[in-house]
Amino acid sequence: MIISVSSLKGGVGKSTIAQNLAVCFAHNGYRVCIADADTNQSSLRWSSLRSEDLPTVPAFGTPEKTLSANIKQLATDYEVVIIDGTPSLDRITSKIILLADILIVPILPSGLDIWATEQFLERYEDAKIEKEKEIPAFMILNQYQANITFNKEIKEALGETSIQLLDNSIRPRTAYREVIIQGKGVIEYKDEKAKNEFLSLYNEIVSKF
Repeated sequence: MIISVSSLKGGVGKSTIAQNLAVCFAHNGYRVCIADADTNQSSLRWSSLRSEDLPTVPAFGTPEKTLSANIKQLATDYEVVIIDGTPSLDRITSKIILLADILIVPILPSGLDIWATEQFLERYEDAKIEKEKEIPAFMILNQYQANITFNKEIKEALGETSIQLLDNSIRPRTAYREVIIQGKGVIEYKDEKAKNEFLSLYNEIVSKF
């Protein structure tokens, strides 16, 4: 299973979601790894900080030239490969979409993200034509606060796109920032609200397989 976490905009939470998803899979007994395609390689650094007492979540750098070959090899060695994508209009974004068995698209509740998503949808539709098959895709609202009217309007607008918006979203919690520098996921942390929130998101994603 190859899960691509991708977007055309930076700062939307791709690495956060990739890392926390990987941790959830690891705790559920899957052999899982992260393929870090982002130039910042934050998932590589995060993985190096994980304690030996925690379930193993290795991360591998994946240069664009060898991206497809590397991912296909990883997919033979691991049950779940999560691609931590890079925000780019370059060919690499199309490759990341094409490789996906399931595509996850994080988005912030903002006008700029809506515009970036419109461009991403074009790239997604082109990839489906090239692959000649459907690529299941789902959007996740990150840093979402339901009590803000504008956020509700953004959520309604996203519900009308060709990519399904997941029911579960991620609130702006400090736990997501704190666990990164410890090489952890929120389900391994003290914040029970963050833990339960992400477990619900994970279970919803798994139900889409």
